[in-house]
Amino acid sequence: KQWYQRRVRDLRMTLETAEADSLTMADDSTAYIVTTLALLGGLLAFYYFNIYNNQDEEEEQVEEEEEQYTPIDPRDFTLEELRSFDGTDGKPVCIAVNFVVYDATKGKNFYGPGGPYAMLAGRDGSRALAKMSLDASDVKDGWDDLSDLTPFQRDSLSEWEMKFQTRYTELGKLIKSREVESEE
Repeated sequence: KQWYQRRVRDLRMTLETAEADSLTMADDSTAYIVTTLALLGGLLAFYYFNIYNNQDEEEEQVEEEEEQYTPIDPRDFTLEELRSFDGTDGKPVCIAVNFVVYDATKGKNFYGPGGPYAMLAGRDGSRALAKMSLDASDVKDGWDDLSDLTPFQRDSLSEWEMKFQTRYTELGKLIKSREVESEE
């Protein structure tokens, strides 16, 4: 990044010098060619260092996470059982969306500890996602039947559910309690 900033500063100085010497594209084609080549060189260097170097770091990070990760067997979860899957201590990240539990460990940078949506990890994130809210009060500790959501919020929740379905592994349903499940 510092190299790129130095390069931009050098190019600006070159252009300012060219203006000070009254060089224009029409008057001196050599200055035009040198400036164009310098700009292209800077862009190529920027592309190489930012695109290729970042990909290597991201691939290493993904490989490290995959090595530490053990998939969860599909099953239904109560809220209490779900809470332990918050991404801490090397545990997977699971999130319930519209009464379906997803293994969101692949999105640990977003939903794991320190991520912008970390408050959803190990919880029912339906209400917060429906309201597009990062307010902790929108993540309920108890059972939330979502009956008071507006039509707009229900549509938003459906969109989030589709995103989770395409990106993460569905593990099972979010159930109110084990007693209710055994009575059915």
